[in-house]
Amino acid sequence: MTTLVEVSKDRSVRTTSRIVAKVFGKEHRNVLQSIENLECSERFSRLNFQQRDFTNDRGQTFQEYAMTRDGFMFLVMGFTGKKAAEFKELFIDQFNQMEKALLKEQSNHSDQMWLASRQQSKMVRLGETDVIKQFVEYATAQGSASAKFYYKHVTMATYKCLQLIQEKKPAIRDTLDALQLANLMSCEGVAQRSMLKHMAAGEHYKVVFELVKQDIEKFAAGLMLPML
Repeated sequence: MTTLVEVSKDRSVRTTSRIVAKVFGKEHRNVLQSIENLECSERFSRLNFQQRDFTNDRGQTFQEYAMTRDGFMFLVMGFTGKKAAEFKELFIDQFNQMEKALLKEQSNHSDQMWLASRQQSKMVRLGETDVIKQFVEYATAQGSASAKFYYKHVTMATYKCLQLIQEKKPAIRDTLDALQLANLMSCEGVAQRSMLKHMAAGEHYKVVFELVKQDIEKFAAGLMLPML
């Protein structure tokens, strides 16, 4: 799923003029002009639109606007058509999801029982990364030139089978409830044991990874998680 919103330094949820331009199929300069021509008060503009620099892949620096949900809605209310309506719904859905995640993060960090579980999960994750390190060395010894990516591949395979969506911010583990956190710890334990077992059996590293995925998928299937 394409990320349409981001979490700013002040922990508010925002999108950008570049993202809006890309999704709605408009020239970025035209979106910038639309923002600058909005007939809103100075106070509304100050609170909901933040001008900033961004640097592209070529090292060139340009201007863009970061905008809140209210700013976004004010900007796109004039965008019409069936496709525009679909895109508006996508943005609104992601604003809702991200705001919900931030509220859950805040709630979790004030819950002492959850904090204790979170600390336990850090130890489980550390154990898993130690095993992944062994697997990376195992794959490299067998000729893999990109074995370091297995840290990400194993992690993402685990998240996928548990129907967890990874975001840069807030950290996914900080937004899980107690049951989700327990399921994640158990699944990471399965992944650890599976990697160790299949490496000990001398399987090729590509086969090991596929077998690990099968093992964690079987575990997740046993949880009977609701379909998203």
